[in-house]
Amino acid sequence: MEAGFQLTEHNYRDLFENASDAMWVQDLEGTILDANMACEGLAGFTREELLGKNVKDFISGQFLELAREVRHNLLEGKEITQRYEQQLARKDGTRGIMKMATSLVIIDGEVKGFQHIARDVTEERRMQEMLVKITDGSPIPTFVIDEQHKITHWNTAMQALSGISSQEMVGTDGQWKSLYAEKRPVMADLIVDGASAEEIKSYYPDKCESSRLIDGAYEAEDFFPAIGDHGTWLHFTASPIKNEDGEIIGAIETLQDITAAKQLQENMRFYVEQVTRAQEDERKRIARELHDETSPPLLLLIQQVDTITSSTKHLSKPLAEALEGLRRRAVEALEGLRRCAQDLRPRILDDLGLIAALEWMAEDLEKNYGIDTKVEVTGIERGFPDEAQVLLFRIAQEAVSNIRRHARASKAELKLESGHDSIKMTISDNGKGFKPPDQVNELARSGRLGIVGMSERARLLGGDLTIKSKPGKGTRVFAEIPLPERTKQ
Repeated sequence: MEAGFQLTEHNYRDLFENASDAMWVQDLEGTILDANMACEGLAGFTREELLGKNVKDFISGQFLELAREVRHNLLEGKEITQRYEQQLARKDGTRGIMKMATSLVIIDGEVKGFQHIARDVTEERRMQEMLVKITDGSPIPTFVIDEQHKITHWNTAMQALSGISSQEMVGTDGQWKSLYAEKRPVMADLIVDGASAEEIKSYYPDKCESSRLIDGAYEAEDFFPAIGDHGTWLHFTASPIKNEDGEIIGAIETLQDITAAKQLQENMRFYVEQVTRAQEDERKRIARELHDETSPPLLLLIQQVDTITSSTKHLSKPLAEALEGLRRRAVEALEGLRRCAQDLRPRILDDLGLIAALEWMAEDLEKNYGIDTKVEVTGIERGFPDEAQVLLFRIAQEAVSNIRRHARASKAELKLESGHDSIKMTISDNGKGFKPPDQVNELARSGRLGIVGMSERARLLGGDLTIKSKPGKGTRVFAEIPLPERTKQ
């Protein structure tokens, strides 16, 4: 060999001696001819003690029969399953489990013996046995797969959920059958394959997130129409199983039936939706009554005071001042009444729509509170549902109210954008900002229900609301809701 890398017999010997896996060579009768240092840790004998011993000294019974079967198949030229498991007796009398690969030793075209490579998996098997006891005793549906995606555990709760027995599943890669109509990787398969977070989430769009408790684990929820009479909602978590070297040797997946919780959530959402609609109807009614029935008498009172002061030439100074005070208080009451009616349900929203209402809101914020406010509208070429306009207005109203009362901002911006599939609204300011919680629901416990209300209104429309803020960096409220099919053109 003139070029390239050439290994000498010395190089091969060095690799053999220093391999982390146990390696030994035996003749056709099973006598050990050579062994590396890793064999000492596997069997408990020194290398010198191993040389000359027969493999029958270490294996017996069904495991000896397995060794004979492997020997026979190799000599007959048949394929065997490599990385098979074998059990041996150690020097201290304990039993060890090996993961082995065996090949022929051929010299000058003649079979002279066998070469074995083995790794001690005793501890792994012990942990798996413990896992069996834990999973079988758990009421949570659980299954475990190994690095070849074969099912090693399928507990009783999993049998009850899927309707498939452990006898049918263990040893197969049919874990998908309990969840899907066609073969596809389940989350545990993706974990074993070392899939990236992006790849895992691509199988469960908008439904998957990394676990906060277990490194490398993921959790998601989804609806499975094949489970149960009417389908089942499941929350499932898949976690890697690693050996002492940190290598993934399997994965465990647990599933929880959350159908009842989902139905309760849907019922609650329905009731909240009905309450919200009732609130809007009531707001609209009260605002109309304030505008049509309460405002006119106040306006008439102001006009009568004006008539008295203008038609009577000789009013005493105390009386004139009293009338002026009465008029001022009546004007203030009328303005407060109109503002209250506008807050309850601005007429401009019903008459001219959401965009005009947002512009009115921005004008009020700038005129009465000195906050420079800009409105930007893009892609709005058609109307969208009344309910969406009302709920988006309420989200914007609450956000603007927070800017007015808490932000200490000098600038604010309201953006509304309509695409083919959704409406996006953003309300931002340059105020003092705050540290938002990880979960919007955490605000409810602290009594800050305004943001919770915004989030619920977005969810009523099938959308999402996110809040981004940092102390000293302002706040950004972003809502996105899907457009109903009838409005998509």
